Amino acid sequence: MNNQFSKRWQSAREALRWRGLLFSSLLATREMLRPVMYWHAWHIFQTDLERMPTPYAKEKVDVKVFCNKENRGSVEAQISLMGGIPSAEVNSRFDRGDAAAVAYVQSEPAGFMWLTFTDGAELAFGVTWIVHADEALRYGSFVVHKWRGLGIHSAMNRALNEYARDRGLARTLASISAVNPQSLNLAKRARNPPLMTIILVHIRGVNWTYIKTIDAPFSSRFARSATKLIPRKPYSISDEM
Repeated sequence: MNNQFSKRWQSAREALRWRGLLFSSLLATREMLRPVMYWHAWHIFQTDLERMPTPYAKEKVDVKVFCNKENRGSVEAQISLMGGIPSAEVNSRFDRGDAAAVAYVQSEPAGFMWLTFTDGAELAFGVTWIVHADEALRYGSFVVHKWRGLGIHSAMNRALNEYARDRGLARTLASISAVNPQSLNLAKRARNPPLMTIILVHIRGVNWTYIKTIDAPFSSRFARSATKLIPRKPYSISDEM
């Protein structure tokens, strides 16, 4: 019990440090309402692979990209340990054909980010991405606590964009939480405005989801899944940056 309380207190302090009082309060309110309803708000970004943003890491970062066709060695365990993702889920992503960029600082694993080429990947609540043949989706970025605030995310972002470009793709997509100012810094530095904003509000008792988009129609990037909703981690850059 004490260990669980300690983890929650650490998460709360991290949120307050990186997000500030306003966004931290919004997230706290969302958690309080979780038994009844839950919401997400994301800005959707597109990166032209002919004009990729320059990394701005404050530490020397070595980024390696791993995929299913290469000898991944112990990288599954490293990702699982860093991000708390079950090993089976990590392996499932690689088996699907996803790639992962893993950042190393001073030879120590410092973070990871995923890239998928799959059309129909779920964003949340049965809402799925539309990913065309010349596109890929960046998601699930995570940086270890001790290395946050140093721009390591930007180095992983560049590595996956280069990986996608070398495969002949034209652009990558990503969603970043509207209440995550730290992760939004990457787009701000690159002067890359969002294509659109999508808001999802899911009412649990009646299993109903309200959808609102701003600046672009829902059907331009998303579709509704006809399958039964199965809760899972959203395909977002991350709420944990």
